[in-house]
Amino acid sequence: MILDAIYAIILILVKVGLKLKYNVTLKGVENIPKKGPVILLSNHTTIVDSFLLGCNVPRKIYYMAKSTEFETLAKRIFFYLSRSFPVRRYDIDPGALRNAYRIIEYGGMIGIYPEGERTWDGSLQPLRRGTIRFVLSAGVPVITAGIKGAYQHQPRWGGKIGKPPIVISFGKPIEVKAIKGKDQKESDVDAMNKKLVKSILELSG
Repeated sequence: MILDAIYAIILILVKVGLKLKYNVTLKGVENIPKKGPVILLSNHTTIVDSFLLGCNVPRKIYYMAKSTEFETLAKRIFFYLSRSFPVRRYDIDPGALRNAYRIIEYGGMIGIYPEGERTWDGSLQPLRRGTIRFVLSAGVPVITAGIKGAYQHQPRWGGKIGKPPIVISFGKPIEVKAIKGKDQKESDVDAMNKKLVKSILELSG
């Protein structure tokens, strides 16, 4: 309860800060299920994406965050309060998968950036096949999101291109039939990849 209260206070402060700095428009928020297990997949444009989504989605998002983000005590405390958990990039991470399946089992929402890292040029990068395999094995609804305009505010390589309005669009739930890892075929992964890429591109413009 105390941790939840601290997190709620931090969330309010972050929301105020974002509102002062960014002009954010939301589309399709009604597509997000109010309860039940769901996976949120979004393009990754800037370092503040998680704040933009976390402060505008009407549900608690449990994020997979790259393990290097947990190196300092301050960051570990922040991620602990926000209920994020580490995942090793470019490697199979059994611990992260166990945490993810546990959240699904308890009806939570998991947030994942399927590209695996922020974009360098504003375009959508190839989706990680490991993420797609997780989506297939989980077999729960997927909400795709597209963030448009944030990259120009704070591109990965530094500087600022411009300050356009930020639009965050959420697609309708994509129903996923569960296919356990040992039963997944490359054609299953390819088909889901095509569906997710098409949806994210449409939403992000």
